[in-house]
Amino acid sequence: MARALGLADLGVTDAGPLPRGDYYERWVAAGRGASMNWLAPDTRTRPTDLLPQARTLIAVAARYAKPEHEPQPIAAYALRDDYHLALKRAVRQLSAQLREWVPGSTTRTTVDTAPLREREAAMRAGIGWIGKNTMLVHPQHGCYTLLGTILWSEELPPDPPAVDHCADCRRCLDACPTDAFPAPYQLDARRCLSYWTIEQREALPAELAAAQGTRAFGCDACLAACPFGGRTLAAESPLLPTLAPLQAMGIAALLEAARARFWKLFRRTPVERARRHGFLRNLLVAAGNSGDAALLPVVAHFCDDPDPRIAGAARDAQARLGGVNPPKEAP
Repeated sequence: MARALGLADLGVTDAGPLPRGDYYERWVAAGRGASMNWLAPDTRTRPTDLLPQARTLIAVAARYAKPEHEPQPIAAYALRDDYHLALKRAVRQLSAQLREWVPGSTTRTTVDTAPLREREAAMRAGIGWIGKNTMLVHPQHGCYTLLGTILWSEELPPDPPAVDHCADCRRCLDACPTDAFPAPYQLDARRCLSYWTIEQREALPAELAAAQGTRAFGCDACLAACPFGGRTLAAESPLLPTLAPLQAMGIAALLEAARARFWKLFRRTPVERARRHGFLRNLLVAAGNSGDAALLPVVAHFCDDPDPRIAGAARDAQARLGGVNPPKEAP
């Protein structure tokens, strides 16, 4: 039934406390979650805090297509409609079927927004292992999956946990443009381009802005470097198909679209999370990094933007593209 709903994989585990809870608490305490205060540990390790009568946790994975190249302006997961909507719909249908099979049973579904560490749940349910880039790695679909869970009051036999197959490979760590991994299996969000281009609204530090390259929303560097995955990597997902018009847009087209029609074009995609000013700031940084002087006319539109963050990014991009001389330093 999960496959009929478009899901790529499903695994079963018990509803006991999830592994790596102590590591997660140390990660948060060390400030590696940056400004994402909603990541406080709280109930994330204990599924029964979300559904006290839960005896089983069912983890599901939906895959999405790997892009042809990296970097690109928008990370692959965001080149489609908001995954929360499609994935929630599939998980809720599966959950409803469970309650129909066992009348009187209780379920609770989660897709990314509830306080539950879904990667640890999926690892224990056998779907994949947590790789050195801290992403879930699926043997057939690589890192290109999105996760959901169902907590159920009934008991099912658990699947064996996934086995880590990263071995001595460190391609994902070496591919990171900002050295955001202090060590294998550890991510510092304070250096991650996905954090800076999606969650952070202020100006990027110069070092990270330079490393951003032509990315404007998210980063797939560590995903693309992973050697795992089969022929399905480039195949379209029935549940999360790529929006071809969005994938085809370059920096200039995205700047024009975000300037005039941001909410109309991006309201039901993950790009909405950056908000208009955040996405435009990122696009202007990407334009300046591109070295493409043909972008100067569209960049010039933003130099007098009422939002100082956008105007500042535009003037910086204009200077780096050779449109104006950068201001001289005071003697």
